[in-house]
Amino acid sequence: MSVIFRWIFFGCLSRSLTTLAVILAIFVIIETFDKARYLGHGLTSTLLVEYIALKAPFLTAEFMPIIVLIGASIYLTDLSKHYEVVAIRASGLGIPKILMPLLAVAAIAALFSFTIGEWITPVTNQRLDHIEQVYIQKKDDVHHGVQWLKDGRHFFRLTALAPHTFALLMLEVDEKGTWVRRIDAAKAIYADGNWQLQQVQISQPSDSKGTTISRQKQMMLPSTVGPKTATPPEPRHMNARQLHHYIKVLEHAGLSSNAYIYSLHRKFSAPIACLFMIILASALCARTENRSKHASIGIMSAISIGLLYYILGNAGYLLSSGEQIPAAYAAWLPTMTFGGLALFLLLQREGY
Repeated sequence: MSVIFRWIFFGCLSRSLTTLAVILAIFVIIETFDKARYLGHGLTSTLLVEYIALKAPFLTAEFMPIIVLIGASIYLTDLSKHYEVVAIRASGLGIPKILMPLLAVAAIAALFSFTIGEWITPVTNQRLDHIEQVYIQKKDDVHHGVQWLKDGRHFFRLTALAPHTFALLMLEVDEKGTWVRRIDAAKAIYADGNWQLQQVQISQPSDSKGTTISRQKQMMLPSTVGPKTATPPEPRHMNARQLHHYIKVLEHAGLSSNAYIYSLHRKFSAPIACLFMIILASALCARTENRSKHASIGIMSAISIGLLYYILGNAGYLLSSGEQIPAAYAAWLPTMTFGGLALFLLLQREGY
């Protein structure tokens, strides 16, 4: 590792860490004032501290591309102000000599962001949402709705009675879509791939009687559709492997999986965005002239682009949730858009 590589690497790394610390400090101040109004109304000071601590990993993973962009922009502006960029270019070293240590910082940031998003935030977000829902919004811990699900030729309607307990209606159809059996259960519990039914009424079509009805006190009904499908977990509570598996479960049940597809692709697109943000910072702020006007423009452009990246990400999520655009495309749209912009600006500035 050369001296210039270490110098640029540690300089950019320190600015990025400082930017992360400042953003987290601003968050702590704002969130403390915002949530302090709930103290004494279900929220205790201990829960408030826990809430803020649990939200820090989520913010770190969410804003890492913007943190890297701002940190690198500040560092490169500082280099330009003291003519270090001029010295590097005058010694015959091209933009790759500046870019490589910066990309190394971005790679570390991307790996750190992916690690947090894969193994930490799925756990902390569950507790975070519990505190938000129960102690701040005063809602029930678990909320179930009525869901229609599909398992092959079986259609289920589940109505929640209590946690893990449902009233069940199952309609079975043949290849032509004609119903061949209907099962109504006053109480249903799912375990080990089977619905355990109680107070069951079975209805079947009959040529002579129209419909025949029989009753059973208990019955076992095999099915791959369970209560986790009826009460889907939040995508932010799952890692990549769980998301991939659950997408298949939802598709098998005939349900929309857009939110989960978006979250799965977002786990990879956001860390990769860190690399493109470094290139963008180099294009905007690694200048050979020492002018405060150009420095201010570079920093302001970096901050503005960071905000646009975040806005475009939210817009993509909303569009994919409304099924206006494919979920995978929405997850990669901000990264590819600003990646293309970064490469274009850098190549244009280098005269290519």
